[in-house]
Amino acid sequence: MVAEIKQAIVYKLKELYPTHKRYADDIPQKFTPPAFVIFQISQDYSKRLNTKNKSRISFDIAYFSDKPVTAIKSDCLVVQETLFREFDLVGTFKVLNKSAEIVDNVLHFTFDINYSEVKVESINPMQTQTTNTNI
Repeated sequence: MVAEIKQAIVYKLKELYPTHKRYADDIPQKFTPPAFVIFQISQDYSKRLNTKNKSRISFDIAYFSDKPVTAIKSDCLVVQETLFREFDLVGTFKVLNKSAEIVDNVLHFTFDINYSEVKVESINPMQTQTTNTNI
Protein backbone atom coordinates (compact mmCIF):
# COMPACT_ATOMS: atom_id res chain seq x y z
CA MET A 1 0.00 0.00 0.00
CA VAL A 2 2.87 2.38 0.80
CA ALA A 3 4.32 1.89 -2.69
CA GLU A 4 0.90 2.77 -4.18
CA ILE A 5 0.75 5.99 -2.18
CA LYS A 6 4.31 6.98 -3.14
CA GLN A 7 3.51 6.33 -6.80
CA ALA A 8 0.38 8.51 -6.51
CA ILE A 9 2.53 11.31 -5.03
CA VAL A 10 5.00 11.00 -7.91
CA TYR A 11 2.15 11.20 -10.46
CA LYS A 12 0.71 14.27 -8.73
CA LEU A 13 4.10 16.02 -8.76
CA LYS A 14 4.56 15.05 -12.41
CA GLU A 15 1.16 16.55 -13.20
CA LEU A 16 2.01 19.83 -11.41
CA TYR A 17 5.68 20.12 -12.44
CA PRO A 18 6.34 17.96 -15.51
CA THR A 19 9.88 19.32 -16.11
CA HIS A 20 11.15 18.80 -12.55
CA LYS A 21 12.86 15.58 -11.51
CA ARG A 22 11.33 13.43 -8.76
CA TYR A 23 13.21 11.09 -6.45
CA ALA A 24 12.01 8.77 -3.69
CA ASP A 25 13.82 8.30 -0.36
CA ASP A 26 17.30 9.14 -1.63
CA ILE A 27 19.21 11.97 -3.27
CA PRO A 28 21.29 10.51 -6.11
CA GLN A 29 24.94 11.35 -6.59
CA LYS A 30 24.33 13.26 -9.86
CA PHE A 31 21.54 15.36 -8.37
CA THR A 32 20.46 18.38 -10.43
CA PRO A 33 17.79 20.85 -9.30
CA PRO A 34 14.96 21.71 -9.77
CA ALA A 35 13.84 18.51 -8.12
CA PHE A 36 11.53 16.99 -5.54
CA VAL A 37 12.63 14.30 -3.10
CA ILE A 38 9.88 12.30 -1.38
CA PHE A 39 10.66 10.96 2.08
CA GLN A 40 8.46 8.75 4.24
CA ILE A 41 8.84 10.18 7.75
CA SER A 42 6.74 7.85 9.90
CA GLN A 43 3.88 5.39 9.93
CA ASP A 44 1.34 4.42 12.58
CA TYR A 45 -0.47 1.13 12.20
CA SER A 46 -3.32 -0.14 14.35
CA LYS A 47 -5.70 -3.06 14.28
CA ARG A 48 -9.42 -2.50 14.03
CA LEU A 49 -12.26 -5.01 14.04
CA ASN A 50 -11.66 -8.51 12.74
CA THR A 51 -9.27 -8.31 9.74
CA LYS A 52 -9.29 -4.52 9.28
CA ASN A 53 -6.29 -2.31 9.90
CA LYS A 54 -5.86 1.46 9.97
CA SER A 55 -2.69 3.36 9.14
CA ARG A 56 -1.38 6.93 9.00
CA ILE A 57 1.72 7.71 6.97
CA SER A 58 3.62 11.00 7.18
CA PHE A 59 5.53 12.26 4.15
CA ASP A 60 8.00 15.07 3.53
CA ILE A 61 8.44 16.42 0.01
CA ALA A 62 11.67 18.40 -0.20
CA TYR A 63 11.90 20.88 -3.06
CA PHE A 64 15.31 22.00 -4.31
CA SER A 65 15.20 25.12 -6.46
CA ASP A 66 17.51 25.90 -9.39
CA LYS A 67 17.11 29.67 -9.07
CA PRO A 68 19.93 32.02 -8.04
CA VAL A 69 20.48 32.36 -4.28
CA THR A 70 18.60 35.67 -4.15
CA ALA A 71 15.50 34.15 -5.81
CA ILE A 72 15.37 30.73 -4.10
CA LYS A 73 13.09 31.83 -1.27
CA SER A 74 10.50 33.40 -3.59
CA ASP A 75 10.59 30.31 -5.84
CA CYS A 76 10.06 28.07 -2.81
CA LEU A 77 7.10 30.21 -1.71
CA VAL A 78 5.47 29.87 -5.15
CA VAL A 79 5.93 26.08 -5.09
CA GLN A 80 4.65 25.98 -1.49
CA GLU A 81 1.48 27.83 -2.48
CA THR A 82 0.89 25.45 -5.39
CA LEU A 83 1.39 22.37 -3.22
CA PHE A 84 -1.00 23.69 -0.55
CA ARG A 85 -3.69 24.34 -3.16
CA GLU A 86 -3.27 21.23 -5.31
CA PHE A 87 -2.37 18.50 -2.80
CA ASP A 88 -5.87 17.76 -1.49
CA LEU A 89 -6.14 14.39 -3.18
CA VAL A 90 -3.24 12.20 -4.22
CA GLY A 91 -4.68 9.51 -6.42
CA THR A 92 -7.56 8.22 -4.30
CA PHE A 93 -5.92 9.19 -1.00
CA LYS A 94 -6.92 12.30 0.95
CA VAL A 95 -4.07 14.54 2.17
CA LEU A 96 -4.32 15.76 5.78
CA ASN A 97 -2.32 18.00 8.14
CA LYS A 98 -0.43 19.91 5.45
CA SER A 99 2.41 22.16 6.57
CA ALA A 100 5.45 23.75 4.96
CA GLU A 101 8.76 25.16 6.08
CA ILE A 102 11.82 26.53 4.29
CA VAL A 103 15.08 25.38 5.89
CA ASP A 104 18.49 26.14 4.36
CA ASN A 105 16.87 27.18 1.05
CA VAL A 106 14.98 23.88 0.78
CA LEU A 107 11.20 23.75 0.97
CA HIS A 108 9.86 20.94 3.17
CA PHE A 109 6.18 20.21 2.52
CA THR A 110 4.87 17.68 5.06
CA PHE A 111 1.51 15.94 5.18
CA ASP A 112 -0.27 12.81 6.37
CA ILE A 113 -2.33 10.22 4.54
CA ASN A 114 -4.76 7.91 6.34
CA TYR A 115 -5.88 4.65 4.84
CA SER A 116 -7.58 1.43 5.88
CA GLU A 117 -7.00 -2.04 4.60
CA VAL A 118 -8.61 -5.42 4.98
CA LYS A 119 -6.42 -8.46 5.36
CA VAL A 120 -7.78 -11.16 3.11
CA GLU A 121 -7.25 -14.57 4.61
CA SER A 122 -7.37 -17.60 2.41
CA ILE A 123 -9.89 -20.02 3.81
CA ASN A 124 -9.94 -23.61 2.70
CA PRO A 125 -13.38 -24.54 1.47
CA MET A 126 -15.21 -27.32 3.24
CA GLN A 127 -14.24 -30.69 2.01
CA THR A 128 -16.63 -33.55 1.43
CA GLN A 129 -16.57 -36.54 3.68
CA THR A 130 -18.01 -39.97 3.00
CA THR A 131 -19.50 -41.81 5.90
CA ASN A 132 -20.15 -45.52 6.05
CA THR A 133 -23.56 -46.08 7.63
CA ASN A 134 -23.73 -49.87 7.14
CA ILE A 135 -24.04 -51.67 10.45
